[in-house]
Amino acid sequence: MPAIRTVRRTPAPAEPAGPRLDHAVAFRFSAADRDPAPGDPQPYVDHLRALHRAAGTPDPTVELDWLTGGARVSYHDMVRVVVERLGADLAGVDLVVTVDASPDCRHQSFPACLLAAALPGDPLVLGISEQGVAGPFTALRLAHDQLRAGLRRRALVLVVEQSTLPPGSFAGRVEDVAVALLLDAGPGPGPRLERPEVGITGRGAEAAPPTPDAPPGHPCAGAWLTLADRRAGPGGWPYGPDGRLVIADRDPVLPYACRVTLTRPAPARQPGVLPEVAVRPVLEPVA
Repeated sequence: MPAIRTVRRTPAPAEPAGPRLDHAVAFRFSAADRDPAPGDPQPYVDHLRALHRAAGTPDPTVELDWLTGGARVSYHDMVRVVVERLGADLAGVDLVVTVDASPDCRHQSFPACLLAAALPGDPLVLGISEQGVAGPFTALRLAHDQLRAGLRRRALVLVVEQSTLPPGSFAGRVEDVAVALLLDAGPGPGPRLERPEVGITGRGAEAAPPTPDAPPGHPCAGAWLTLADRRAGPGGWPYGPDGRLVIADRDPVLPYACRVTLTRPAPARQPGVLPEVAVRPVLEPVA
């Protein structure tokens, strides 16, 4: 999990807030969530072999214990559980963006298509894969632009990670997890940035302390798991005193430093009503 730290930033003028983030929900899966008949793994094996032949790298499918004896909780299984648990919170979603850091161990299905089929209407479906840490930031930028332009009303960004991976795929432990981020198109005024912000930093971000609070093992979901866990805790959304929250990370392979600013509009919300969080994602090349 990434660390949460306090950072100071230069005061900035107030800006109109854009789309708001009203849900951040973490899901952790076990073998009990797996499809009892997950299907033939051979298409996945054939796909991996073709990829490694094309890249000239060693074949990871010589030994298949990691696949046949693994958890095999697929993105298909995760989508089913997410839809069941979120239920009515998915009402009105007309944009779906899924994010994963690796191919699904269930090669026969695609999570974005399954989500689209489970939702009413005809949502626009996008999928982002193999962008590592940058994937969720890219997804938020796409959702933000669609909502702000008035092309969509409500978006679901679903970040998924699975533990059934070829040996050497990622350093450290990887769990079967998902994070659902739900965004609305509602506007709101942004407050001035006058006090220290609270920041959530992934392990790749500069100055992220390598402490036990920030272990490796989440190729793209780490910062978002932290956000969802803090949001679900007794303190609610982990804003700073200025009503802003900055999430930042840097991919260890791709040349991107990423950050997103979540802004709570200045007017107080009514008790029992979900707070609004405006989203301003930035994806910056690293010099």
